[in-house]
Amino acid sequence: MLFKKFIVLLTLSAMLTGVIPIARAEDIDHDGEQDHFIELNAGDPAPEEGYFFNATALSQVIAKQETKLKELAIVKETEIKKIQLELETVTKKKDAEIQISKEMNDSLLKIKQDRIDQLVSDQKWSDWKLVGGFVLGFAASIAMFYAAVQVAK
Repeated sequence: MLFKKFIVLLTLSAMLTGVIPIARAEDIDHDGEQDHFIELNAGDPAPEEGYFFNATALSQVIAKQETKLKELAIVKETEIKKIQLELETVTKKKDAEIQISKEMNDSLLKIKQDRIDQLVSDQKWSDWKLVGGFVLGFAASIAMFYAAVQVAK
């Protein structure tokens, strides 16, 4: 009876203090077998070589891995945000370049259209100048012919 109480007390104290070692089967090469955990009691022989953790150590390993995963997620999220900001910056820069090109193109088109309008306006005066020159030339020719006839008389 005393022996049973001792075993129960030992088991309870081991559970409460977390000294039950756990073999990590994933660290052992099983030649294709699935990984598994083996619970060992104090003093039990280990079935294979490997790493053995008590509950506290196992929770620390798990916590470290979760922390690493969170850190990696933060790093990746930061990289994604950085790339998005770079893309946004390049997009805004290209939009500004396009806007400047459009404004410059509109200015050049306005200058060319103004020049075309000026040339068309000059063309109207050019027609009148041609007609005026022809009339003046004809009048001058008649005047010279008349003057030549008057001199000959």
